[in-house]
This record gives sequence, structure tokens and C-alpha cells, in this order.
Amino acid sequence: MTKRPYPAWQHRHEAVLLWMLQNPAGKRYECARATGYSRWQISRIVNSPEFKRRYQEVLDWRLEQVALRMFDGRGSDRSGEQK
Repeated sequence: MTKRPYPAWQHRHEAVLLWMLQNPAGKRYECARATGYSRWQISRIVNSPEFKRRYQEVLDWRLEQVALRMFDGRGSDRSGEQK
């Protein structure tokens, strides 16, 4: 049996990403209910390589912001320039 390809990144997937960032301990079925996707669709989206890459990118950026505020007190914008 051939595996189905993961879904291509869509603008609606941003809602899943945002929900997961706002609800880190949330369940996927809750995410499905909040975003209008089925649990199966949520599973396919969050396990796709593109979603994982984008999710990790956002987490890394947030970690950088926290570290900058802790040690520097200034923060930076997304391009890495100091404020």
C-alpha cells in the first residue's frame, strides 16, 4: 500500500500552528474542533515535514526572544536586528 503524500502547506494550516502555540498542552481533537479540521486532517498536517519545519522555526524564534530579554533586556525583530 502506497502512503498518501502529506498535504501541501496552506494558509489554513497557520490556524493549526497558532492554536498549537497558544495551547501547548492541548489535545489534537481540541485543535480539530477549534480549527474546523477532522482529527485525521490534524494528524496529517502536524506530522507533515513542512509543518514540523515551520513549527520548529517559530519555537526557535520564541526561544531566541526569551533569551534576549533575559540576558539583554532589549529583544529583536524577526530579522535578527536589535531594537
